[in-house]
Amino acid sequence: GRNLGFLIEIPQDTVNGTVGQSVLLPVSYRFNSTPQFPVAIRWMFGTGSHAIISCSVPSCSLGAGGAPESCSTRCFPAPAYRGRFELFPENASLLLRDLRLSDSGVYSVTFQQQNQTRHITLTVHEPRVSPNHPGEGAGQGAGGTAARMPCYVLGACYCFILLLLQLLFHLQWLRGSCQQQGRPGQA
Repeated sequence: GRNLGFLIEIPQDTVNGTVGQSVLLPVSYRFNSTPQFPVAIRWMFGTGSHAIISCSVPSCSLGAGGAPESCSTRCFPAPAYRGRFELFPENASLLLRDLRLSDSGVYSVTFQQQNQTRHITLTVHEPRVSPNHPGEGAGQGAGGTAARMPCYVLGACYCFILLLLQLLFHLQWLRGSCQQQGRPGQA
């Protein structure tokens, strides 16, 4: 009966990330009846027992629909993940910083007292590198030069095509004018 009052949602069960960037493994939970504190949350990596972080949430105030707010927490990250992984106790989502290719795999979040586990698959990709500018990649974010370069290339192509069309139109117009002048006797 304890699980009926505790609801977990995973909005995305697959997430993509890029080496060097951050990514959020999204989770949310809420109480449908009287909350049962403390809530013990544990994130695991892979099929073995690679615990990333374990947190105890001794108390939270509850917002609309039983969603936890303003939680107190005690978290214990594994030494290998300290500083790179952060758990948000209000929703149990996990933030991964400075992604590495080795971070790809299946992550499991377990709510221990409620005996419920959910899985999210993370795929980490190499940053895309521009062939014209090898030092620039996806690591510069959405506003970086690498993200804008295709627009510049596309814009330059459009400008070239427009100039070419204008030149052809002008040449056609000159040709028509010359032909009109070459036939003075026709009216």
